[in-house]
Amino acid sequence: MRFYDSFKFFLPEDFVINKRVKRPPDNPINALISFGNTLLYTKTISAIYATHLNQSISFLHEPGESRFSLSLDLSEVFKPVLVFRTIFELVGRKKLRVAKHFDKSLNYALLNESGKNSS
Repeated sequence: MRFYDSFKFFLPEDFVINKRVKRPPDNPINALISFGNTLLYTKTISAIYATHLNQSISFLHEPGESRFSLSLDLSEVFKPVLVFRTIFELVGRKKLRVAKHFDKSLNYALLNESGKNSS
């Protein structure tokens, strides 16, 4: 929780997070984290398919039906570097803005197409 609490010191007020909410995200920063994590998990699953590793064997995450726990485990290492760094860079450089890149009808908790394509 300390990690998320620190966001208020370097992110604009529009992107402040009270707590991590996943399904569904309840604000812009949660939406960005979920979107970034989804992209990372997808890439990790693709990389694991090129190996002989069993997707259901993991160490950190509970294995479950239709869930690739190994990709969740491996993704944890890359989240700070890939997901959070990208979010901080896009928001910090004002390449992502709440009013422009998030769906207003869903309480700004979902990236619109413009937001998904921003870089």
